Parts: sequence; structure tokens; C-alpha cells
Amino acid sequence: MITNLKDKYNFELRLATKKEIDTLVDFIAGKKWEDSRKYIKSPKPKVIKVEKDDFISKERRYILELIGGKVLVQDYKRCNVSIFVYNYIREHDEDTIVSLTSRVISTKKGMEFLENEDVLFNLRELKSRIYFKNKVKSGRRNRPSEDSIQKTLEIKKYIEITNPEINIDKICHKFGFSKTTYYRVIKWLEVRNI
Repeated sequence: MITNLKDKYNFELRLATKKEIDTLVDFIAGKKWEDSRKYIKSPKPKVIKVEKDDFISKERRYILELIGGKVLVQDYKRCNVSIFVYNYIREHDEDTIVSLTSRVISTKKGMEFLENEDVLFNLRELKSRIYFKNKVKSGRRNRPSEDSIQKTLEIKKYIEITNPEINIDKICHKFGFSKTTYYRVIKWLEVRNI
């Protein structure tokens, strides 16, 4: 099967280069910055460049630590499309780990996060445009998004390190995250003993 892909699309399965990992980490950190701004109530305060750069710099370090510098690339060279596959792996508690697999698709038009249900890709269309998901969303998904799980784990770790008695409203606001989503993800993780 891979031989057919290699012949038809010049497919290669390989580890990402340092430059590719840096590009991926920049994309993820930039998205984290955008997401952190979504939950700030209007009127949104003006952001100075130093604040944004500081946030992205901290996120870059944290993301690099989480993915450990190992990223798998599904490279379709003939179509100029790559899919980056990486894992967030951390010890959660004694004898318990957290392992979240995530994917990002890269075309010449840009990068985009992929969901678990994103499995079909029209490579001919992806040559000239970004990946566009035609999804009909009705209601809340059963499983929280990878970003929500990661952000919740970050907040939980922050609370453990700083002060367990601290006000969750303030922490969620500081992280740019919805308190409702935080509690929903915590409940989802607890049901699965994570």
C-alpha cells in the first residue's frame, strides 16, 4: 500500500526536521495566543507586541517540552501536502500517564489542526487551498477537543504548583479559558481515571 502511495504521490513517512518542528511549534503557539484572546470579554484590552511575543515564547518552550522534539511526517511531496503527527506525553500521577496524539496538516496555503474524525483528504484540492472542514455541528461533542484537554491539564498543574486554594475564576481568566469548559474536561478526565 505504501509503495502505491510512494509511486503516485511521492509519499514518504519520516521524522520531521528541526526546521519543520520549529514551524509546527510556531503555528501551535500562535493558535494558543489566538485562543487565549477569544475568552476575554469585550472591550478587549489592546495588546502590546512584547506581551504577545512573551506569551508565544513561553508557549513555544512548553510545547517543545511536551512533544519532546519527535514529530512524524506523512509527506505527500507531489501534492506539497504534509501531515504532522505528534504526541503530548506526561506523567499524570504515580503509575499514570497522559498521552494525546494530535495532527496538523500543512499545505502551501497554511497549516491547520486536524480532529480525530478528519480521515479523508482530497490531495488534488489541497494543492491549491487550505484544508477546509465541512462539518455540521449539532450540540456538544462527547469528547473535549485536544486543546481543551491540554489547557485543562496545564491549569490543573498550575493550581497544584502554586496554590490549591486559589480562585478558579481568576486562573481560568489568566489562562484565557472558560471555567465551564475547565470543569467539563475535568469531569471527562475523572470518568476515565486520567
